[in-house]
Amino acid sequence: MNFSDANASNTDFLQKDFRVTLEWLEQKPKSYAKDFFILQYLNQENLPFENAKIAYEMGNGTNATLKKVFNEKYNKKAPIDLKCYRATIEQLKQEDSKCIALGLSLQEATQISKKDLEYFISQLDPYPTLKNDLKIIASNDPFSSLIKSDMNRFFRLFFDLGENYRVKFFNKSFSPQLINEIYKDKNFEKFLRYVIYNKKLSNIQKSLFILKDNKTLAPHISFLLGINAINNNNLDVANSFFLDSYKKSYLRTDKDKSLFWLYLVNNDQSFLQELSNSWDNSIYTLYAKELLNLESNNIVYDVKIKNKKSNFDIHDAFKWMEVVSDTKKNLDENKLKKYEEIFSDKNTIPHLAYILERYNKYKTQYFITPYRDIVGKYDIYKQVLIYSIARQESHFIPSSISFSSAQGVMQIMPFLSLDISKKLNEEYNIYEQFIPNKNIKYGSFHLDTLMKQFDNNPLFIAYAYNGGAGYTRTQLKKGLFKEKNKFEPFLSMEMISYSETREYGKKVLANYHIYNNYLNSENKVSLSTIFQSLVSPY
Repeated sequence: MNFSDANASNTDFLQKDFRVTLEWLEQKPKSYAKDFFILQYLNQENLPFENAKIAYEMGNGTNATLKKVFNEKYNKKAPIDLKCYRATIEQLKQEDSKCIALGLSLQEATQISKKDLEYFISQLDPYPTLKNDLKIIASNDPFSSLIKSDMNRFFRLFFDLGENYRVKFFNKSFSPQLINEIYKDKNFEKFLRYVIYNKKLSNIQKSLFILKDNKTLAPHISFLLGINAINNNNLDVANSFFLDSYKKSYLRTDKDKSLFWLYLVNNDQSFLQELSNSWDNSIYTLYAKELLNLESNNIVYDVKIKNKKSNFDIHDAFKWMEVVSDTKKNLDENKLKKYEEIFSDKNTIPHLAYILERYNKYKTQYFITPYRDIVGKYDIYKQVLIYSIARQESHFIPSSISFSSAQGVMQIMPFLSLDISKKLNEEYNIYEQFIPNKNIKYGSFHLDTLMKQFDNNPLFIAYAYNGGAGYTRTQLKKGLFKEKNKFEPFLSMEMISYSETREYGKKVLANYHIYNNYLNSENKVSLSTIFQSLVSPY
């Protein structure tokens, strides 16, 4: 279906002259989908502030993109404030205390002379918080001054002063008392993310070993501390953390991850045996089965349908969200039969597969290959890549909208689809991205770019698809995927700093392995071979 065939769909926003109105928005339930359409409304030209405010207040209230767009377009800073924000250090010296407080950032304060620092400190009596922050920066021993302050100031300065400053002044051995104080604070997990993913903070990292005796750690924290111990060559401490994570983890996926690392640390095949009994098809369980010469017995490649025309509008995001909500709980056999009647033709195979996975509590996993008329025209590597990513992005649902406004089967962000339309010299309509043919075409175009940048490596392409090419290059340039030892490439996978991208890459890689060996059965590839190919091009 092309957008010009919109009359083949009853979806209102696929009609040629559709525009979002307040009246239309008022009829829609709060959801990611509604937030997406509120964004389209706010992006209209010459929109009165009153109307924009009404639309904005219809949103979920937690959508950062929506908040950003509204504030940028309608909550303008006063000219005096803008002048202070843009002022140089020399210009700020001529201003009053309020302007100094607005214009002087903590990072800027680390780069100016002590003389200038002392001057600003002398002017900031009405702003004691900033004044005392600057006193720590101006001191001869910022670390000693910092740990004598309260925890709020400790975390604010630790986070805000920048990586170079942290490495230069704060990479010390933290006392057990300080580590335990940090642990009790709500900012502890954020602190770990800043510390553990930066190899230059090794003194702080080793100070964290003391937590191995802490019996109250959350399982995901124990796992992260285990990775930290591996990075600092302490296998006994790592084993203690991984074992704690395994025992406490509730989710099967988390248990499997901890089990795999217990196997790597101990080289004990009993951990592999337990992994092989997992119902989840992850890189860890698939690799365990490969090493033990076992096959997965819960992967399904096709879905039986009634083969009668469905009346379900596959483009309507709100209709699909109703289904998602309805199947979260009480998905019994009667409800399943109802959806088997609704999702009855090839266009709704993804929808039925989604319901069946939920019905089976994910213990049967569907690796379907819909849209063969679209995807099948690409070479086999591209087909495998598209299916691997689309399964993870949307479960192949055309009307999917994420909390960040990514759209369609391939979950393409609006800024990206607009850019691709320009490169393809095509007229742009954002709602076309709910049409599989258009969305997959644009997704394929984007993948072409990423394939060139990352040497056709499926894991690095997955990272870039989720976190961006720039972010991925930055991560790889940290030295990841360079070394060869018994913990690689798994340790490098855990050192991707953004958790969503880190886990996304692993899931896409598992999908890639499964889809390749299904669609490209004459050229099957082992996970061992895939792992060996994960070498950074940077």
